[in-house]
Amino acid sequence: MFKQAARKHTRITHDSRPATSGDPEVKVTAVFIGLLAAQFVASMSNTIISNAMPVIVAQIGANAVQYTWVITVGILANTILTPIAGKLADLYDKKKLFIFSLALFGTASLLSGASQTPTQLIASRVLQGAGMGMMITLTVVIMATIVSPRERGKFNGYMSASMAVSTVAGPLIGGLIVDSFLGWRWCFWIAVPFVIATIIVVMRLLKIPVGQERSTKVHIDFLGIALIGAVVTSALVWISSEGRDFTTGDPVSMALIGVFVISLVLFVVVESKVSEPLIPLHLFRNRTVVLSLVNYVGQGAVMFSTAVFFGQYFQYGRSYSPSQSGLLTLPMTLAMMLAATVIGRRTTATGWWKRYVVGGMVSMVVGALLFLPVNETSSLIYVSAAMVILGAGMGASGTLMVAVQNIVPLEIMGATSSTVLFFRTLSGALAIQVFGRVMQSSVQSEVVGQLGAMPTSQSGTGSLDFSALPAAAEHIVRTAYGNALAPVMAVMAGILVISLIATTFIKGTSLRTTIDLSAVEEALAQDSEPLPQKQRVESCADGDAEGGSNLALASDREPSISEPYPLSAGRPTE
Repeated sequence: MFKQAARKHTRITHDSRPATSGDPEVKVTAVFIGLLAAQFVASMSNTIISNAMPVIVAQIGANAVQYTWVITVGILANTILTPIAGKLADLYDKKKLFIFSLALFGTASLLSGASQTPTQLIASRVLQGAGMGMMITLTVVIMATIVSPRERGKFNGYMSASMAVSTVAGPLIGGLIVDSFLGWRWCFWIAVPFVIATIIVVMRLLKIPVGQERSTKVHIDFLGIALIGAVVTSALVWISSEGRDFTTGDPVSMALIGVFVISLVLFVVVESKVSEPLIPLHLFRNRTVVLSLVNYVGQGAVMFSTAVFFGQYFQYGRSYSPSQSGLLTLPMTLAMMLAATVIGRRTTATGWWKRYVVGGMVSMVVGALLFLPVNETSSLIYVSAAMVILGAGMGASGTLMVAVQNIVPLEIMGATSSTVLFFRTLSGALAIQVFGRVMQSSVQSEVVGQLGAMPTSQSGTGSLDFSALPAAAEHIVRTAYGNALAPVMAVMAGILVISLIATTFIKGTSLRTTIDLSAVEEALAQDSEPLPQKQRVESCADGDAEGGSNLALASDREPSISEPYPLSAGRPTE
């Protein structure tokens, strides 16, 4: 009887695939390449300008505050739009939303490159960040609508590799563009050809499976959108400005703290009452989701901050140019690419994910700890080896997204995926500020201890002008930056240990071969005489051996994500 349900379910799975002419696998691959290109240029749009900012502000006349906000507003808009885009994807046509996000991002990139004043650039970066947040979220959600979690393993590996590479390679590409005849404006314009190509591919080839639209009238949570914006904005502004523009006891600081607390409380209240919550609170009743979010706090902190602080280590601590600094991070980039690709394919081949995620987190902890003895004179071979171990862990741990998507139906796939991405992006943005405080505190302590005060030769961008320092002072400051990487990595290792512990408590299940979780329940519901649990598992093993559908229920079931969506899929825990 179980095999009969499996056969019925196999038919449902086939019908859930995109309605495309020709070879469906070729169509999916072509669409995926377009999604991958969109995700790459979107995630790179922040890091590519990091090495170009001194040139940009010099040409358009920006001050230190505007320098910071050019970068911050992009991250801020990205973070806010992530949960919004995910919820909209559950309510409206995903294809049209994705094309809109591409058009928004492309237009904002053109405007950013054409900016003549700091105000124009900041405004354009807000739009670019909004488009970026929508693009990254929708690429993940769209893949969940056209490929089953089991097959999604390999695709997710490629997407994780793309995200990691774009984050780390952005500064290198930006440095090369600035140093070339193209000029800084092409740091923004370089994304436009990729956006146009992706729009063409998506319009021609992408077909979202039928039956996913809502049959009832939808309600947009406008109040929730405003409140989540207030929460994220107040948090990022306070973290980035406290101690520099104001102290903790200042009225501005207290006002920001008050806005954060009040907005957060109101957001929770509103989300618990609206019919279409931006972030469904019932997700936090599920152990897999909660522990995965703890994991993604560590992942986000590492992914978003390593490029920034490795860049400062190589440029400030070891006197390398921006281009050289980017090249020196290639070992980590290549390790991330290889690990994400290999682990993604292994996940699809075996159906298991937990062993790889746990192994990746262990590798990240070890890699971070290996940086504790690093200083300005450390061997580049040793530093490269530590980066390889850290990068391999980052690539392997990206499989966790598929595990979360494995336990939810398509109807809330967008909200669930975007919630995970929201926590990763927000933790990354906050980590950059927190780790920056740790590095600057270490540098200041060492420099003041030897010189009595910090050098005052700060350029208008807020970057230390080493050329204006006496040779003796320059050596002391560079040594301080070389030594400051270790405390940053120590804090990072502590966060990663917490994420690793949380990951070990997530139940490991096999990935289902159906696109929609509800299809599993529908097929099994037609079997009027359920088999005993032991026989179910044995039948599933036989079905796998025969090439049948993977329909086993977990032996240790977790409470359902939400009613009326029962949680199923996956074999017994690993």
